[in-house]
Amino acid sequence: MTNWRENLPGLREYVADRAAATDRGETDLRDTLRHLGERGLLGLDATPGDTGVTDVAELLELVAAECLSSAFSCWAHRMVIEYLGAAESPALRRLRDELVEGTVVGSTAMAAALQEAAGMRTVPVVATPQADGYRLDGPIRWASNLVPGAVIVLPARVGDTDARVVVAVRAGDPGVSVAPPARLLALNATASSSVTLDGARATAEHVVTDDLRSFVRRARPVLLLLQTAFCVGLTDRALEEARSAATGEGSVLAPDVEALAVRLADVRGRARHAQRAPAEADPRAVTQLRFDAAELTLAATRLEATARGGLGYVTSSPTNRRLREAAFLPAQSPSEVQLRWELSRF
Repeated sequence: MTNWRENLPGLREYVADRAAATDRGETDLRDTLRHLGERGLLGLDATPGDTGVTDVAELLELVAAECLSSAFSCWAHRMVIEYLGAAESPALRRLRDELVEGTVVGSTAMAAALQEAAGMRTVPVVATPQADGYRLDGPIRWASNLVPGAVIVLPARVGDTDARVVVAVRAGDPGVSVAPPARLLALNATASSSVTLDGARATAEHVVTDDLRSFVRRARPVLLLLQTAFCVGLTDRALEEARSAATGEGSVLAPDVEALAVRLADVRGRARHAQRAPAEADPRAVTQLRFDAAELTLAATRLEATARGGLGYVTSSPTNRRLREAAFLPAQSPSEVQLRWELSRF
């Protein structure tokens, strides 16, 4: 798409106007995904031959600057588009087209695969071979965008063997039970919860791959780089607000703002380099980048709250919302603990 940036000013206004209501859980992020899909933005960097993710990263940065809930939902959706990029079955290709259009919602449930690849734990969902596919049993401990009909992409282990598959199911299908969402500190509009699979079915044409190791190797750098992008967007906005408040007596914070701005420039530069060719990025460098980006976001939102004073403690303020949004990052998969674990083992 050559002129996709022409839609960005209106998009920023659209997301910003809904941010407060989204923070209260009063909006439906399916509307945002449809809005993006109608403008062709969900298909950025997702056409055959695309090797980079620079454009979609820029999109996520912009959205996160106004509302991390919206950016996070978009990230989860976009990762499902990524997963289905190499799918060969007509059924999965049709689903991917609908995801790009924003008429169907995608939910990534691949945390267990990343954890297994890191040597932390075993994929909990069991796939039992049947005549035309698999029976699925077990838990998905956390996923987002779990609206009715969402396409959930997840890993499963085949019986007691070392074999693994990645499959797609739909929220609400027989045997796919989504728990009521818990009340969160932020991101309450993201339809985040757990899923229980009890006799769910994945037909052969809904098997994304039977090579989990190669699948994770391809998907992991994109996943981390797009998470980094929404960290960068949120950080950028927090520092912009902190800088505007660092006047008068608040000028004592100006050196802190500029120090974090230097760190942001470094993170953004490393991210842009890796986004051009994720498949060629060094795994340790991308892991470190994601870790650094989240740490920086936490520091920037705290500094903004410090600079704004009492306003940062008012839950309805954008400053407070950004502080709460950033608090999610150490828990998001891969969590801070997992990132530290992986970095210690490279």
